[in-house]
Amino acid sequence: MQKKIILTLLSGFCLFNLYAQDLGYTLSDDSLVNHYASIKRAYNATRTELVPKIDGKLDDECWQTVGTWDGDFIQQQPHQAQAPSQQTEIKILYDDKYLYFAIIAYDNEPEKMSPILGPRDDAMVGDIAGIALDTYNDKQTAFEFNLTSAGQKVDLMHMGEYGWDFNWNAVWDGKTSIGDSAWYAEMRVPFTQIRFANKEEHIWGMHIWRYIYRLSEETQWKLIPIDAPAMVYIFGELRGIKDIPYKRNFEVLPYASAKYIPESTDDRNFGFGVDGKIGVTSNFTLDYTFNPDFGQVEADPSELNLTSYETFYDEKRPFFLEGNSILEYNSGNDMLFYSRRIGHAPSFVPYVDEEAGESILKPDNTTIINALKLTGKNKKGLSVGFVNSVTAREEAEITTADDAFKEAIEPFTNYTIGRVKQDLNEGSTVIGGIFTSTIRNIKDENLEFLPDNSQVGGIDFEHNWKNRKYYIAAKSFASQINGSEESIDLLQRNSRHYFQREDADHLEYDPYRTSLSGWGGDISGGKRSGKLLVSGELEWRSPGVDLNDVGYMRQADYISEDFDIQYRVNKPKGIFLDYSVKLSQGHQWSYGGENIWDDMDVYLKMRFKNYWRFNFLVDRIFNQIDTRELRGGPSLRKDGKNTVKIALQTNAQKDLLLGVNSNFSRSDDDITKEDSYSFIVNWRVSNRFSLSNESVFSSEKDNGQYLRYRTINSKREYVVGLLNRQTFYTTLRAEFFITPEISLQYYGSPYVSTGEYLQDGYRKVADSKSKDLAKRYDFLEVNNGLLVDENNNVYHDFDDYNFDFDFREFRSNFVARWEYKTGSTLYFVWTNNRMEYIDQYNSSVFDSLKGIRKVKSENAFMIKLSYWFSL
Repeated sequence: MQKKIILTLLSGFCLFNLYAQDLGYTLSDDSLVNHYASIKRAYNATRTELVPKIDGKLDDECWQTVGTWDGDFIQQQPHQAQAPSQQTEIKILYDDKYLYFAIIAYDNEPEKMSPILGPRDDAMVGDIAGIALDTYNDKQTAFEFNLTSAGQKVDLMHMGEYGWDFNWNAVWDGKTSIGDSAWYAEMRVPFTQIRFANKEEHIWGMHIWRYIYRLSEETQWKLIPIDAPAMVYIFGELRGIKDIPYKRNFEVLPYASAKYIPESTDDRNFGFGVDGKIGVTSNFTLDYTFNPDFGQVEADPSELNLTSYETFYDEKRPFFLEGNSILEYNSGNDMLFYSRRIGHAPSFVPYVDEEAGESILKPDNTTIINALKLTGKNKKGLSVGFVNSVTAREEAEITTADDAFKEAIEPFTNYTIGRVKQDLNEGSTVIGGIFTSTIRNIKDENLEFLPDNSQVGGIDFEHNWKNRKYYIAAKSFASQINGSEESIDLLQRNSRHYFQREDADHLEYDPYRTSLSGWGGDISGGKRSGKLLVSGELEWRSPGVDLNDVGYMRQADYISEDFDIQYRVNKPKGIFLDYSVKLSQGHQWSYGGENIWDDMDVYLKMRFKNYWRFNFLVDRIFNQIDTRELRGGPSLRKDGKNTVKIALQTNAQKDLLLGVNSNFSRSDDDITKEDSYSFIVNWRVSNRFSLSNESVFSSEKDNGQYLRYRTINSKREYVVGLLNRQTFYTTLRAEFFITPEISLQYYGSPYVSTGEYLQDGYRKVADSKSKDLAKRYDFLEVNNGLLVDENNNVYHDFDDYNFDFDFREFRSNFVARWEYKTGSTLYFVWTNNRMEYIDQYNSSVFDSLKGIRKVKSENAFMIKLSYWFSL
């Protein structure tokens, strides 16, 4: 009986969802929007024997005599479902090898058109038009090709609900030209650059759009409402493509590079390697690389991190960026695959006594011997992503006054990542899984602090219904790490875990363990279309879970709950173009029931009819204890904090954009506070040359900044200080484009942070969780240069109690880039870096900034040439 009831309920649920997919679009409160969104538009591409010359002029015979032009675009913003201010027409042709797109973007004010040159994949610089194709017809993913009116390419992949992968770069041709009353775009896209099922006739989803820069106006061939919960499932259709002969795609991209570093003793100044692609089938591609060049064009931002958490840096290496979205498995702020683990800096740093004349020569990053990546999706909706990479054993060369020897600093390592997803119910339901593995071949005793191997496995599920208005999603994953007693002991005491915490009865620290395991996940759901949006999430990490061999996890041992409710208006009203207000609530506690924090905030966003923007946030954090501040000591109470954030920005379509952001935080202890200000200036000097700058200044006081501990009679005493810190950094970018393929770019970023610990602010932690500040800490004094407690006992572990600092760093590079052939590029790069850390306080952060010019610089010059060809 129970089985029949369950089957009946499941059947009814499935029938309801199938019926819901056939309904017209009814998610907007505007009937006109629902009308246009419900229209199912289709375009029939025409086969051509006449091949156009890709020059952007559209004067070829095929554009005059073959196929049909189509138009009737509708405005999406700012006046949704209204007629566009300018008309647009498109035509699509194809032959056995290529798709050809032509777009005519009419303009009755041609003198106001915006042919602005910018970086590739910058989608919001100048007038732009393009087309997206859901070649899998899975209602979720699509390949998009765009051209700005200045001729710059913008290509990307659509990934689910408003997820975009701009790191995907295809090899295709596109040109534009500007006429008396329109600008014209012409594109040629090889079938080998998109993925699709191998069948006789194709029906693909299609989206065509145009953006008029000066008006902030987007028009679309098939309307996708602003408040739609997703995009691809509302696409129109491209029909008529038949009998495309299947050709296995082989792409090869060899490179050679030369580097010169003045005063360097490293003789590894020349490099070569090869990247490539193999079309395994029409919808699966194998990317490969041997001896890859993973040098970054732009350096990571500077940061002086005083927390116990690892700094996160974005991936910038082309091999791992492209197609990485199919391998993505994120839960909250954590990632099961963090590609920067592959080729990271060596784990072990040998000690050298520089004062004794010792020196060390070691690589900055682990050498990646090879990497393979298989990605694709079949016609039944099965997505597959697979990566395998091998990194070399690395050694450091240490030179002393009497000898020179080598010491291992990283073992030979193999990384494997596998990801699968299956679409059901026309993409409204997705189930998937992931597996990652890290295996180290540890043969050196000094490297036994690293785990031998780790495995992580996860499953995920998402279901949408009522035209994706509502959703529910779930993820769960588990980890297992094995290694020596030393490696697992270090892992337990790592800042992600702190098993040794004396006040955490639910944690069991065991120095003799040889493995560590745990699990985590999240469940979320809500309503994500219309004026009123509601969402909630429950997330958890058990104490033993760890992802950081090939993933990124900030912290284990917590359960958190978040709830958001948002009201938004996406059409002009009064002085507003659009606005929204969001209320958020959050709560987090540890696995042992400790209340870690509570949070409530209100966030207001407004865009005015003059295109200015204003954001306002009020946030309250309370009931907070920090389980990480004392670096493995007991939890430390943090007083409640109120934060106000204000942001104002002028019209981004003007030649000069100005923006200011301010952040004011005040703690309930009337001591801890932070004020920060950010200033943004973007100046488009001409359509080819632009300057931008963002400067940030912050001043903060922290009443409980951890310093160190000392051990007295087998008991630890933890000392914190009152830190007064100032930080300033600025980022300058200058970009000059000679053509879309030839550019000069400069990036420079000085960073300074200086801090002092006030002499009357040293404290010993007493009752760490007390709400009373006087009971939480016992004051320490500085007496004749020594740190002493209330009984005049000297803290000899703190004889060098001066923890003040002045950190300054400058990172910059100049890049000349020439794409001399489609897919083939010549680079010249000059990097200039300076860094200094002094254990003294500079009362003026700007004096510290001036001091950067006195710091010795490190320069590097590199030339790199790559050549793309297809077999």
